[in-house]
Amino acid sequence: MRNILFAVALCLFSCGAKAQQEETTFGGTIYNKEYGISITMNFYCKNVIVPGQEIFGETDGYIASEKTKHVWMITSAEVESGKTARIEAINNYGSEDFTAKLTLNRDGTYTLKHTGGSTLKFPVDGKWQKIPGTVVFQR
Repeated sequence: MRNILFAVALCLFSCGAKAQQEETTFGGTIYNKEYGISITMNFYCKNVIVPGQEIFGETDGYIASEKTKHVWMITSAEVESGKTARIEAINNYGSEDFTAKLTLNRDGTYTLKHTGGSTLKFPVDGKWQKIPGTVVFQR
């Protein structure tokens, strides 16, 4: 009887750990040091408040640069599989938008791949810092 209870408890713990891992795959903040940008996200609860943009309420997340206060709000995010999400983002002026796929790689990094719309860019020191179409992020 003890062995059965132990096996059931172990199974429940394993299932809970897997569900928690899936929920945090697209939750939290990831960084790219080369371009000084980050993505703060929660594609499950969709409860991220963009600093300085509280008037918009809770969002799926945002992309920010450490060199400016300009942000791209993630207005829609759909987790297509356990490791890939499709996102739509708009700049904080509402004048440009883009779509992209965010994928969790085997090595624990994330790849953001631009799929359509405007170029991801940030105003830095009076010039536009254009971000390439494919960028790798890490936790």
